[in-house]
Amino acid sequence: MFKNYYLFRWLYLLLVLVTVNLQAHTLDNINAQLNILPDHQYQLIIEVDTFHLAKDTLNYQGSDAALINKLSALSLIELKRLLDKIRQSIQQNSYIYFDDNKMALNVFSGLSVAEFKSMLTAYNTYTFSLSSTGTIPPATKHLAVRFAPELGNVVLTVAKPSKDLVTMNSLSAKIAINDIANNAIKINRLETFMQYLYQGYVHIVPKGLDHILFVLALFLLARKTSTLLWQISVFTLAHTITLALGIYNVINLPSNIVEPLIALSIAYVAVENIYQQQISRWRLPLIFAFGLLHGLGFASVLLALGLQKEQFVTSLVAFNIGVEIGQLSVVLVAFALLGWFYKKDWYHKRIVLPLSLLIAIVGLYWFIERII
Repeated sequence: MFKNYYLFRWLYLLLVLVTVNLQAHTLDNINAQLNILPDHQYQLIIEVDTFHLAKDTLNYQGSDAALINKLSALSLIELKRLLDKIRQSIQQNSYIYFDDNKMALNVFSGLSVAEFKSMLTAYNTYTFSLSSTGTIPPATKHLAVRFAPELGNVVLTVAKPSKDLVTMNSLSAKIAINDIANNAIKINRLETFMQYLYQGYVHIVPKGLDHILFVLALFLLARKTSTLLWQISVFTLAHTITLALGIYNVINLPSNIVEPLIALSIAYVAVENIYQQQISRWRLPLIFAFGLLHGLGFASVLLALGLQKEQFVTSLVAFNIGVEIGQLSVVLVAFALLGWFYKKDWYHKRIVLPLSLLIAIVGLYWFIERII
C-alpha cells in the first residue's frame, strides 16, 4: 500500500506535466533580416508573432479565440498602449554589436493600431514587421545582433541590397557572385557547433515531449541494459539517416504526414508494452521504421533554424549529437527513478502498464489532433 501511494503520486505528477505540455503553445522560429545599406547605415527587420506577444504581455491564460474577443473589445487608446509596450520591450531587450561594442537599437517602427485591428478580423496571419534603422560606426569590421528573449529563436538573414535601374528590353548590370559570397556571415566553427548542439538538446529536453515519450516507451519494456541499448542504437541509426537525407532534400515529406505518424508510433510502442512482457522479434525493425519518421521531424526543425553552407556538416553533426545527449538524459532520469524496480515481480503490473497506458493515450490524442 505504501509503495502504491508513492507510485500513484508519481503518475499523477507525470500526468499533470503532460497535460501542461499538451496545452502549451510553442512558438515557431521567427525571421529577421539585417540589411547593410550604403553610407554606413543598417536596417533590421523582424517578423514578429504579434498575437502571441500580446498574449504574453497581457499574461493571458485563456484560449486564443477568447483572447481575440478580448483584444477586439479594447479601445484604440488601449490597443496603442499595448502595441507600444510590445515594441518597447523588444527594443529594450535587443542589442546590436559593432565589433565588441554593445549598442541599443533605435526605436522600432511598424505595426499600427489599424493593422492590428485588421489582423484580429483576418484570422489568417498574426505576423507583422518591425523595423529599426541606424548608423554603423566607421571602421567597424563585424556586426552581431542579440534579440529580445520573448522573440524566441530567430533565423537571421544578412543582405547587402543594391539598386539598379533596368530599362525596357535591356540587361541589368552584372552581379558579382563572389562579392555576395564574401559578404556572407562568417561564424566561428566551434561557436556554430555549440549553438546547434544546444538546439539539438533542447529539441528533446524540454521541448520534445513526443520524442521523450517515445524513448520512455522503449525504456519501459527493456528490463536489461543490453536490450535497451539495442533499441536506442537502432532508433538513433534510423533517425540519423533520415535527418541527413531530409537536410540534403533527398527525402521531403510534409509535416502534416510526418507529425501524425510520429504520434502514432508513440501510441503503438506503448500499446505493445501493455500486451507483451518481453521484446518481440518485430520490435527492432519497427523501432527502425519509427526512427526514420522521427528523423524527418528532426530535419524539419534543423531546416527551420537555418543552415550556413560553410558550416553545413558542422551544424548537422552538432544537432544530432545534441539530440542523442537529450535522449540519453531521458534514459538516465528514467533509470534513476525506475531502474531499482526492474527485477520486482510487480514491475510490469504497477509501473509498465499504467505508464504505457498514459503514453498510449497521449500518443493517440496527438494523432487525432494532428490529422484534424
